[in-house]
Parts: sequence; C-alpha cells; structure tokens
Amino acid sequence: MTASAAGFVGVAGLVGGAALAAFAVLLPVCVGPDRMRAVLSDRDLLRERAVGIAPYVAGLALVLAVNKGWIRRIEAFSFEYGYRATTAVYAIEGDLVAAIQDAVPRAAVYYFGPMYVVGYVVLVAFPVAAYAFAERLRPLKRLVAAYAVNYAVAIACYAGVVAYGPRNYPTAPGADPGAAPVEPLLLDWFGGVTQLTSQVNAATNVFPSLHAALSVTVFLAAVSTHEEFPRWTYVAGALAGSIVVATVFLGIHWVTDVVAGGVLAAGSVAAANRIVG
Repeated sequence: MTASAAGFVGVAGLVGGAALAAFAVLLPVCVGPDRMRAVLSDRDLLRERAVGIAPYVAGLALVLAVNKGWIRRIEAFSFEYGYRATTAVYAIEGDLVAAIQDAVPRAAVYYFGPMYVVGYVVLVAFPVAAYAFAERLRPLKRLVAAYAVNYAVAIACYAGVVAYGPRNYPTAPGADPGAAPVEPLLLDWFGGVTQLTSQVNAATNVFPSLHAALSVTVFLAAVSTHEEFPRWTYVAGALAGSIVVATVFLGIHWVTDVVAGGVLAAGSVAAANRIVG
C-alpha cells in the first residue's frame, strides 16, 4: 500500500470511528434503549420496514452512483458547456468570506474542521438510523427521498455551473487580482482530510453547497419529528448550524453557495413530502 493510500485509509478509519462513537452516545440519548429493544426484537416489523424503505434507498443509491461514478464526466461537461459563475459570485459578495475569516479566531479551526467532516457524517447518517425506530416509517422515507432530491438537483447544478470556492478564487479565469486572500484552512490544518474529500468531490462543485443543503434538510426533518425525538432536534440544530458556518469559515464555500443550499433543502423537503405522500 502506498503512503497516500495508507493516509487515506487512516483518515477514513478515524472519521468512521469517531462517527460510530457518536452513534453509541446519540442512540440511547435521542432514541432510547426501550424503543430500540422493542423494534429490534420484532422480526416481522423489521422485515416490513426493510421492504418499505427499500425503493427509497434504491433511488438514493442510484442518484449517488451517478453523482460519484460520473463525477469527472460531469466536471468535464460543465467545463465544456456550463456557465462560469465564479467572478459573478465574487461581484455579489466581494471579500465577505475573507472578512469572516478575519473576524473568527484561527483556533476555531479545531472546532469547525472536525464539524465539517465528522459532524457532517454524524448529522447525515444518524437520523437514518434513528428514524428506523420511529413509530411509523414515514419520517425515514421522507428523509431518504429528500437526500435523493438534494443530490439529483445538485448534479444538474454542477453540470450547468462552473464555480470555484473562495479559497480557489485566484485560480479562476478573470479573477480580481486585488481580492482579499481566503485561507484554505481545512487544507492547511487538516491536510489528510482534504485527500479524503477530494475522492468524492470536484473543486468546481460548490454551487450549491451540499454540506449546507443536507444539513438544513436534516434540521428541517428533525423539527418535523420533534415530538417523537425531541433531543435530536437540538443536537441536529447545533450540528447543522456549526457545519453551515464551517463551510464558509474554512474557505470552502461562498455565502451565496450556502444560501442556495438552504433553498435547495427547503425545496427537497417539500418534494419529499409529495413523493412520500
């Protein structure tokens, strides 16, 4: 195994281990041991739920396969036919991201860096496990459908729009040479993590921010299930808020990308309600 491959495996293992540790805490706290035992001991119910959620999982898997399997083809298509939006985004925002970085102490990277990677994995994956123990299957169906819609719309956006994030703005054609520099904080402080994220993303896939879109999606879903999982609502809100801020503070996304991600989340949740309904 090469050194780079070993580093990739090491970082992936660290992220996975941290996420599993978070699950071990959140499941009993947010779901409850009694509820978990009741569902896990009922084989007929488990079989019924597995059958019920299967079409939604299959749909999400298909969208993910297209998104990740064709990532380089989508990138090539966007460079050939897509709208080059980086300079337009900068014209709207100017040096807002650089100003945010200047306003936040650099030590905050030790919080926002792990939030962007580990916190995001926990936020997106945990409700899938938690809603499997809900009284009805509808929350899980709705969440998985919303994930699929988010990714499907994002694929179309990434194919149609070429946009570099603020940390890569100087490399974009037509960039303003007088723009305030944005530090690539995730790369500078957590270099191994960027190797992991580069395997599943392209540098021009920033509009909209999927981190923001899926984070807001999970929070909206948590609000809708607050009566059944009240503690999860507060955890999801804290994680989602931290991740949204992290995408900008780390220099990965423009504020415009985050706003677009929020709009995508709201639309995806509405579409998922229709699909499940």
